[in-house]
Amino acid sequence: MDPVPACAAAAGGAAPPPAPDPAADPSDALSRACRAAGGADVPAAQWDRALRGLCAEPGAQDSNLSAIGDPVEFQALWTAAGAEQIRATLDPVPGASGAERRARAVAAVPGLSPGQRALRAAVTAAQQAQGARFGGWIGLRPGNPGLRRKLYLELPGAPETLAALPFAPLTRRLPAVRAFAPVLLGLDPGRGTVEIYAAIAPLARDGLGLLLADLGLPPRAHEALQLLTDLRDQSLRPLLPTQDQGLSLSWGEDGTAEALTWYVHCDALLGPAARARESLLAFGQRRGWAMPRYRALSAPVAGGIPWHGLVGLTLGRSGLALSVTCATRCEAWRSCARS
Repeated sequence: MDPVPACAAAAGGAAPPPAPDPAADPSDALSRACRAAGGADVPAAQWDRALRGLCAEPGAQDSNLSAIGDPVEFQALWTAAGAEQIRATLDPVPGASGAERRARAVAAVPGLSPGQRALRAAVTAAQQAQGARFGGWIGLRPGNPGLRRKLYLELPGAPETLAALPFAPLTRRLPAVRAFAPVLLGLDPGRGTVEIYAAIAPLARDGLGLLLADLGLPPRAHEALQLLTDLRDQSLRPLLPTQDQGLSLSWGEDGTAEALTWYVHCDALLGPAARARESLLAFGQRRGWAMPRYRALSAPVAGGIPWHGLVGLTLGRSGLALSVTCATRCEAWRSCARS
């Protein structure tokens, strides 16, 4: 999932990674990532079965889910206490039309509430009328037991499509954010939540607290900004770092705001994948976070370090969380596979 436009990698090189393992095929890359993602909550074999069952071509190299064409992207998420959880997003039919991907994603995520089904129908109608670039994705996250699914639908023609959706918080005044351009709708049947993902102009540092107050969320801005400062090991300027930013807003079925997540491209925030991995692991060590599954997911593979997509900073009713997305393969995979 990529809620903000692509941006250039940060300048500067990185220390050469350790010697990689021999080149493997994309299917083996997914198996390796599933072994890394496995844990007591979701075993590796269950990740592997679920991803291969839902993605028609898990070895594809031309998906527009991730910047390097990988149709599967894992996400490592840590609470403020350092508890680690792994999630995943997948392209159900890499290379297919937006309509076909939307249909496959919709069929794979049953159990939506009546309100969520009304939103799904409205977005489907908008895609049919206006077209869709990718249509939809499928999300997987630990449930009780096993894995639960989340539906992501592309929002065409925003903001007009957004204003027409049958959901009360969207018909009221949304928080004032510059260049708020909705691109994705998230529907979680397990929690009953509705989430809007949007590209935004760079957010003012002081604006984070104002957004939380506007949404009626707990005042966690100071804690979140301190975490971001510690992660980058440098002070924040008046605008939050990097040019391309994204925001997601999540509401419960009763219309109460549940969380706000600020997104940014990892390479723009922390540098290329090898440098980003080093920064994240060093940050975790300073905070006493073990990060075992991220360490395994991001370990060197053929061609380098697996591609890092987005860093997210979530401020919600349940607390603060930091996340990063990680593809199963590295940026240089294609050239490695051809050689």
